[in-house]
Amino acid sequence: MKLFASTSALISGIALLASSLHSHSAHAAGGELVINSMHSDPTSKKAFETILNEFKKEHADIKVTVNTIDHESYKVQIRTWLPNNPPDVATWFAGNRAKFFVEKKLVEPLDDVFKSAGNQFSQGALSAVTFSGSKYLMPTNYYHWGFYYRKDLFQKAGITTTPKTWDELLADCQKLKSAGLIPIAIGTKQAWPSAAWFDFINMRVNGYAFHMNLLEGKGSYTSAEVKKSMATWAQLVKAGGFPETAPAMTWQEASALLWQGKAAMYLMGNFIASEIPSSVKAQVEFFPFPTIDPKVPTAQVAPTDVYFIPSKAKNKANAKIFMAFLARADVQQKYNAVTGLLPVNNQSKIDANNTFLRAGQQILGQATGLSQFFDRDAEPEVAKVGMDGFVEFMRYPDRTDAILARIENTRKRVHH
Repeated sequence: MKLFASTSALISGIALLASSLHSHSAHAAGGELVINSMHSDPTSKKAFETILNEFKKEHADIKVTVNTIDHESYKVQIRTWLPNNPPDVATWFAGNRAKFFVEKKLVEPLDDVFKSAGNQFSQGALSAVTFSGSKYLMPTNYYHWGFYYRKDLFQKAGITTTPKTWDELLADCQKLKSAGLIPIAIGTKQAWPSAAWFDFINMRVNGYAFHMNLLEGKGSYTSAEVKKSMATWAQLVKAGGFPETAPAMTWQEASALLWQGKAAMYLMGNFIASEIPSSVKAQVEFFPFPTIDPKVPTAQVAPTDVYFIPSKAKNKANAKIFMAFLARADVQQKYNAVTGLLPVNNQSKIDANNTFLRAGQQILGQATGLSQFFDRDAEPEVAKVGMDGFVEFMRYPDRTDAILARIENTRKRVHH
């Protein structure tokens, strides 16, 4: 995928969306637009306000009201107001968190808006907003996961290229251990970092569709397929690939192992880029999660923020105008210049000097599917038992069968 669009392609793309926007405007001049937003932290709030001011300039005849609700309260309250008294536009997450509301017919389809967007969204991005053949969510930004590594420590261990396959990763871990280094940093005091390992390995072994089906509650955690994923993961655990102190460390404390030169790499989201100390920044680079089965198409972990129109919204025409606006390459570019995340529209420009964003845009643009992360894609109760189980597994891999049975019992109870 090209990292930057040509000027003519960008103008053409914006023109297409402007045309759509104009057709929606013809049906809804003036009126109101009510938006509920969970983007209450300073950076994401500022990013939203930046583009909202732009929208107000372009549509001065529409009266916009924004209700900003703190993140945790929003996640609880949305189940109350969405079926009864919804806004015209709401913020949310892509993937299974949204599918729950789509299946209850609480979300308006956006197929007409996406028709005008042409091919400006990748197959992977569209997979996260499409349910039963229709597109329901407008993705505005996402971020990638992968390995952040110390190239100087790789060189010290005699590793000249980053691993492309699981076997190469295992071999490199042995070289790093022989050089007196912890191969892979991780802190599991908070359980979620372990879940990324399950997401990636299960998608690389069994494929995106199997993984999403499992997290939706339709597959079994005690199946042969999941046991194969865990056996693959166990190879790395039993080889001493992770620090013994992992259960006592937060993810930030584990990252210090990388900065101090004690650990060589770390599977983490791109938010880690802002944590890299200036003293080691020149030594830290990125590579994507390796292939395990070459026959399995490559999916990635990429938590994605979206906007949607509730099916009971009062001002749907104005809401569609706003969705067409959000889809535009220039709007997503401005939005994510503030967030520091990746725009989902592949015609948007990113900072050419940011090597991590460039790498992320490439791997996410080529992905066949995007997982939102275990605790977003699985039901909350299953996710809690699952992540606690993964932490235990990383300490005691021989308990695999008992751990999977516990997750499966929870899945059966929750999805009875």
